[in-house]
Amino acid sequence: METENHLLNELSDDELTSLAKRQLPHVTLAFEELVKRHENKVYAICLRYFGCPETAEEVSQETFIRVFQQLINFRGDSQFSTWLYRIALNLCHTVAQKKSFVNSEPLENYSDDIQLSEEFTCDDEEQCVQYCINQQNEQEKAMISMRFNTELSLQEIADILDIKLSATKMRLYRAMESFKTLYEKYCT
Repeated sequence: METENHLLNELSDDELTSLAKRQLPHVTLAFEELVKRHENKVYAICLRYFGCPETAEEVSQETFIRVFQQLINFRGDSQFSTWLYRIALNLCHTVAQKKSFVNSEPLENYSDDIQLSEEFTCDDEEQCVQYCINQQNEQEKAMISMRFNTELSLQEIADILDIKLSATKMRLYRAMESFKTLYEKYCT
């Protein structure tokens, strides 16, 4: 068993995807290796999108459930990671729309930590950054998350969003400008 796991570790995502398609649903070793490789990046996308660890965990799990169910339909036109991150991002959008997501925790949980007013101020850098990201629209959140949390290249982001590289650059620029404006307003 340990030898099999070591061998799987040496396979590329394309090779693992092909193997998982042949093995599933009865044998999950190759799929489990794909999850291990990508679970942290998927979680990072979801966490930056929502700012709530519990929701990020739920959406991450749902992402891998959908991948498990749909892997047989993956054609390989793009990299597995591109397909996976697109599924994660789509789920983030869907969950946000269903919940009209602002934050899943009651405001009382933050009343001691955050001054909740129009003049939001914060001394904790990480909390302030997340607050600014939460103020952005869905597209801006997604761009910031993919670029800085998962460290995807601009071309990978373009592939995930199925847009041109120039459009990706412009969207990222706008998202960063929006973030900068919010950061200067609330965090300095």
